[in-house]
Amino acid sequence: MLDFLLEQGLTLAKSVEAKAVVVISDKDITEKVVDGITVIPAPKRYTTLLESAICSLETVNMDNLLGREIAEKMLLISQSKDYLSLMLYFRGLGLDGKAVAVTCMDSLKGIVLVDLEKGRLQTALEECAERVEPRVIKAILSVSLSIAHKGREGKPIGTAFVVGDVEEVMRRSRQLIINPYKGHPESVRDVKDPSNWESIREFAQLDGVFVVDEKGYIISAGRYIEVQAKDMKIRPGLGGRHLACAAITRETNAISIVVSQSGGDITIYKDGEELYQIPSTVI
Repeated sequence: MLDFLLEQGLTLAKSVEAKAVVVISDKDITEKVVDGITVIPAPKRYTTLLESAICSLETVNMDNLLGREIAEKMLLISQSKDYLSLMLYFRGLGLDGKAVAVTCMDSLKGIVLVDLEKGRLQTALEECAERVEPRVIKAILSVSLSIAHKGREGKPIGTAFVVGDVEEVMRRSRQLIINPYKGHPESVRDVKDPSNWESIREFAQLDGVFVVDEKGYIISAGRYIEVQAKDMKIRPGLGGRHLACAAITRETNAISIVVSQSGGDITIYKDGEELYQIPSTVI
């Protein structure tokens, strides 16, 4: 069945000039290029989580599920479109045009055509681009995903990046430790350079946040945000790091990107509001 669905998905992709086909299946699929179309296998953890969500809604007595549990499972299913956008974005394939999703699981089989230009991720990135260079946001999201997945020495860690409006951010924060980036040249402070990500992952273990300018140069690490968080509203279950990072974006023109230690989710804040969330399961 998977071979048939993939063949049909590729045919559809060719007819609409889609750039990629994402395969969501528990079968082993190798990433490849077929007639100029990239075939990308979804991570097995996402496939397993999606199938579990679908099966639980189909087989479990709904009266036995709490309202929050239902909402979480429905959200995961509805985020399939965002998932495609994220997959292509982090592989450098862009968010223009269309993509095809081929799903082949016990609980769901089918083909979906997605217009990438109308997704929530595209909207969020466009809003960030008003203040910060897009490649800076992409680099920080990429290293954030690495931190979310790998942690440090086998242990999960959380961290945050406050990007842009550096002068105001520094006025509203203080150094918790000696700034490890002070006095270093731009070349070793450039978050856009993947060769610097290892040191970023190391310093992510420190308390406090990274402060990054709009061009992607790290100004400081281990910075403690001192802002008024009164009346701030964030999702239940998130802690002080998220609250402070949301608050700093309300008082400045900065963008905050926060990696949750408990779940590995990544949240983007702007103007005191949650702009977008990347679940750790989708990439």
